[in-house]
Amino acid sequence: MSSPLPRRAAVPRELLVPATPEGLLRLAAVEWAGMALGWAVMAWAPPVFMPLAVLVVAGRLHALGVLLHDAVHLPSRRREWRLCLLEAVAGYPIASTLAAMRYHHLRHHRDAGLPSDPYRKPPDGGRLRTAWRWFLLLSVIPGWVLRGPVGLCAWALPSLRTAYARVFLQDRSGRVLARDAEVAACARVEAGQVLFHLGVVALAVRWPSAVLWGYGIPLLVASGFNAHRLLSEHTAASVHGRTLEDVFACTRDHGLGWWGWLGLAPRHIGMHVVHHLHPQVSLTHLPRLRAWYVARFPHHYPRSS
Repeated sequence: MSSPLPRRAAVPRELLVPATPEGLLRLAAVEWAGMALGWAVMAWAPPVFMPLAVLVVAGRLHALGVLLHDAVHLPSRRREWRLCLLEAVAGYPIASTLAAMRYHHLRHHRDAGLPSDPYRKPPDGGRLRTAWRWFLLLSVIPGWVLRGPVGLCAWALPSLRTAYARVFLQDRSGRVLARDAEVAACARVEAGQVLFHLGVVALAVRWPSAVLWGYGIPLLVASGFNAHRLLSEHTAASVHGRTLEDVFACTRDHGLGWWGWLGLAPRHIGMHVVHHLHPQVSLTHLPRLRAWYVARFPHHYPRSS
């Protein structure tokens, strides 16, 4: 019979290595190089390679979102130049800002599996409900493109901020947010994302086919990767707190093979159980941390999906 779980594990300090803005910028440069390779294949390789190139670019866009997500967990909240640069190169291409992702993602970590969790996975309810859930998740990143102009309108008109937060920031508080400082800050910084996508529109007017295949379709595929990841890494289990047992119950690892590396779970984000246990640990250090937990709790650590 396995021993009961402690509330929290005594993890060696050398395994708890945090991310840094410099490290995330270096990884973002690698992902941009991967996208450049995909674009080169689109431009010069035979058309038969186009689907593979789209998958490569989509996977790298998904990876940029994962890097922005890692930046959300950094302790600093100042808009210093390295984080502003990371937001521009990793956030705007996937239609997000640090402030917007921080709003819903930190609430998810705080309340994972609880009724107030903005990502809470509902119980299975048949094919129609599953299809509707997929439709909603597939529309997340394209919907984020709309979040920018709506956010700017909400910045100018406080009466729009509650709806803006409910729809685009996944707020579950039930409060009126017209005077909420955090929502106002999220709305204000949408300007950068709007300028980025106005630039994309300008390029699309000049080179419509190149922008469609080089960015538009890969962004939709990346949204599909993101939908698959959200459905794979969380369960519908009801939890009552934030203990080790709760995290084991409501999260799952996934995408630990080649498909994960290609795009379904890039940069080790598929090691989601230990990420929830230690969200400030850098994604690049999750493999060692996961190995420690699997060895320490072999009978309790959830099986990957």
